[in-house]
Amino acid sequence: MALRKLTASVFAVLALIAATAIVLTGPATAATSAAGGGQGRFAAQAKQAGLTGAEAKQLQTSVDGYLATQGGTQVAANKIVLPGKGEIVVALPGERQARDLTGAKTARACPYENFCMYTGTNYTGTQFNLWRCQTYDLSNWNYPGSWINNQTPGTRARFLDRNYNTIYTTPGAYSYSSYYNWAPVWHVIPC
Repeated sequence: MALRKLTASVFAVLALIAATAIVLTGPATAATSAAGGGQGRFAAQAKQAGLTGAEAKQLQTSVDGYLATQGGTQVAANKIVLPGKGEIVVALPGERQARDLTGAKTARACPYENFCMYTGTNYTGTQFNLWRCQTYDLSNWNYPGSWINNQTPGTRARFLDRNYNTIYTTPGAYSYSSYYNWAPVWHVIPC
């Protein structure tokens, strides 16, 4: 009789632990999948782009980081759409320039009517394409990068410090800089 009670108690505790684990991990997993699409959803696209499993995981980690800081929706293995505001195209591991995985293996141009920012100098690294006139917050851009102002002619972008003071205003479109130190920039207004 005592053995039955002990066995029943052990099973009850295990069931409670399992139920708690499901409750605690369920919402987090759903939020990750909804926000970023998850690694599994875009694994085939990453494989088709020639990435190894480790590189695909590295790419997804980068994408997840941008989703956490910028928001948006992952729509491809390396692309995030910021609804009504712009898009982020993450450079693939081992590649210098961001590219559209659905197209040719060439660097993405800065689309017309966009202000494009790059995490690397000479238009390399992850590419942010901004088209809405609003304030964008930068997170951990503590390194040199570059930008292209391909908005309508004459439109100027402003770079702001942590207190929202303008520290630089770009020349009117079309203009560009292959080297710009993003470290003091905390916010960008592309218009």
